[in-house]
Amino acid sequence: MTGFALDSYFRPADRLQDARLEIALTNTGSEELSSFTLAYTSLARARPGARLENAAAITRVANFHEVTPPDGLSLRPGETWSFAIQGLTNAARHRLDGPKSAYLTASGTVRDVLCNDLEAPGILDTGERKSVPPGQVDLPLYIVPWPQTVAVDSCRPDARAFLVETASAQDKAAANKINGLARRLFPEAPAPFRFSGTHGLVPLTFQQENTLPADGYQLTFSPDGAALASGGTTGRDYGLTVLAQIAYGAHSDPDTYRFPAQGVIEDQPRFSWRGTHLDVSRHFRGPNDIIRLLDILAWARMNVFQWHLTDDEGWRLEIKAYPELTISGARRGPGCRQVAQLGFASSVYQGAYSQDMVREIVAHAASFNIDVLPEIDVPGHSTALLKTYPHFADQAETPDSYQSVQGYPNNALNPAMEETYTFLETVFAEVADLFPCAYVHIGGDEVDAHSWLASPKARRLMEERGLQDTMELQAYFMGRVRDILKGLGKKLAGWDEVSHGGGIDPEGVLLMAWQKPEVTRDLVDQGYEVICTPGQHYYLDMAQASGWQEPGASWAGVSMPQAAYDYEPSTGLSNAGKGALKGVQACIWCEHLIDNRLFNHMVFPRLYAVAEAGWTEPRHKDWQRFAALSALFPEL
Repeated sequence: MTGFALDSYFRPADRLQDARLEIALTNTGSEELSSFTLAYTSLARARPGARLENAAAITRVANFHEVTPPDGLSLRPGETWSFAIQGLTNAARHRLDGPKSAYLTASGTVRDVLCNDLEAPGILDTGERKSVPPGQVDLPLYIVPWPQTVAVDSCRPDARAFLVETASAQDKAAANKINGLARRLFPEAPAPFRFSGTHGLVPLTFQQENTLPADGYQLTFSPDGAALASGGTTGRDYGLTVLAQIAYGAHSDPDTYRFPAQGVIEDQPRFSWRGTHLDVSRHFRGPNDIIRLLDILAWARMNVFQWHLTDDEGWRLEIKAYPELTISGARRGPGCRQVAQLGFASSVYQGAYSQDMVREIVAHAASFNIDVLPEIDVPGHSTALLKTYPHFADQAETPDSYQSVQGYPNNALNPAMEETYTFLETVFAEVADLFPCAYVHIGGDEVDAHSWLASPKARRLMEERGLQDTMELQAYFMGRVRDILKGLGKKLAGWDEVSHGGGIDPEGVLLMAWQKPEVTRDLVDQGYEVICTPGQHYYLDMAQASGWQEPGASWAGVSMPQAAYDYEPSTGLSNAGKGALKGVQACIWCEHLIDNRLFNHMVFPRLYAVAEAGWTEPRHKDWQRFAALSALFPEL
């Protein structure tokens, strides 16, 4: 049990340099506290040069703050020390924007502090909360994403599963695989497919249909049973998944959903790329959670998992040539090279994936037609790497000469150092061996405009090559990295900033358009392969309502579930541009998502909204139907 509590209060102002964070530490224990410092992590960050009230000093690294109280301050049981910080880098908009975790250091001992939610003046709370209506279905079928064509005339009142008895060994194996998927997601429900028996079973037959695309399928229902025609093994899996959904819906809500008795479902995906990104650097998720998420993606017929394995907060992938990356680079907190960030501050926070774990996860994904896209985020977001191997920085570069938007000093790999490319060649070689995906995602986002300008080596490279600024330096870096990946038989994927500074030849380069919706059109016009993933609609860490009590980030505004569902990724594209758009992707960033309850609150049902945007043609979408179906969507 913790013996200390932290309350915090945000006081807004017209200018961020006048905004205040007021903090009160209360001793709820039984012993007097003296000679201590307070450390906390908060997304409402003190700006450089912030003014302190009733505190002696403050240091900050990104979200980590350490505050020294006035000389001689002590707290007896029940007493409170209150202080204020005037001048913030960003305004707080929701209750989780303040201190998430905190600890005291006294006499060499670390003591946990319980943080209460950030408070603010009532005028900042609109009272709005996440809302999904009960919705309404026109057809009694539980299917998500909704198929392109559904023509069902009648339903069976007493069916409970599909009978796979006369099929080939391969078809039976596929049905049993989907049985396993359904059983993992819904252990309380009966399996959708049986291989013998009579009562309440709908006979299912299989057919290879070469006129269908490899990922397309057709389901035909009649009084004699059901028939699944597919263009390939992927289409067969998708058709079986839809049948499993029909069976689950009929079991879970028999008053609403049924098995079809007569009719046809014809279906194939709208986009070839229907992705989900997960950040495991800020908050690590073990292999079981990753497998569970992959199962959810399979249920939603999504086919790409972008695994954000490295960032400032932690390096999560074992690289055998650089073992310290998953020792020092994967740990943060008291006594570590990296200070605490974003939660769990009082103890060491750590986690990484061995290469054997990765192989098992990649194989599981592949069995459900999911490509795993690895992301090694460079050149920015490299604090974990640079803290682990400081020699990868220009030792003559002025310390703290720039800060990332999150407040990390000098966090970008230097494009002017050959050691950078030697390191990346080694890392990407191991990555290429682990991940069959045609692409490797190299990040390329949020490099500060002042990066490397205080590096003599970078200055020399700029002069030699006529480079004008940081973005042109990054473009040079991207060209080198693209050549490394090409030599490994891989193509480059990145965030939209890869196109900055003159960019690189767009041929074969895949970019995620994230900063605003218009970027999708701009990148398509430049000739890149493009994935639409605007923060305003498809970033699942964005708050789902404007009210203060609603958790989530807010830099891209509010993304209500219906707004995420209604967003059309091809908006603003010409007909040619619509044809060039490769797909859509949901992004799950984890600054706020520190446990599964928050994860589920933020991610669902919006993840399925993106899945339906990627699969279903706009004319076949229906928000009220989706809202009704969402009651049965599986969660983490």
